[in-house]
Amino acid sequence: MNERQKRFADEFIKLGNATKAAINAGYSEKYAGANADKLLKNTKIRAYIDDQLSELHKKNIMDAEEALSILSDIARGNRDEEVLMMNPVTGEVKRLRKKADNATVIKAIQEILKRYPTAKQAEKLELELAKLREQVNANEAQDEQIIIVDEWAEEVDDGL
Repeated sequence: MNERQKRFADEFIKLGNATKAAINAGYSEKYAGANADKLLKNTKIRAYIDDQLSELHKKNIMDAEEALSILSDIARGNRDEEVLMMNPVTGEVKRLRKKADNATVIKAIQEILKRYPTAKQAEKLELELAKLREQVNANEAQDEQIIIVDEWAEEVDDGL
């Protein structure tokens, strides 16, 4: 991939418009209008764009670990929230920081607990799994009985 193609790819990521990206990268308007879609189909350019977008996604999108960390900070009271307070006399609005209220802390704790089963929930899950295993085993035994009966019916038909 040459330097102009790289500039095209970078511009396309910024603008989302292939023709404008091609012009900004140094291609003529005539060439850009006729060939911008061809530039996007170039495998090297496409791979570069996909890699760059993937990197942007990694940097900008919160993962589960980060989300749980923030919820934990809220639950522990380590994270302040911003509130707007208006002075009734002057009408002036100020931004203030305050500790999370109890409702917010409780909600954060509930969100964390949804992801980690308690002992009672784990026991219930184990019982449900055992019940499903029994049903599967019973179905397999029933399937074997059906096969045996079908084979027996074939033997009777052959004998007649």
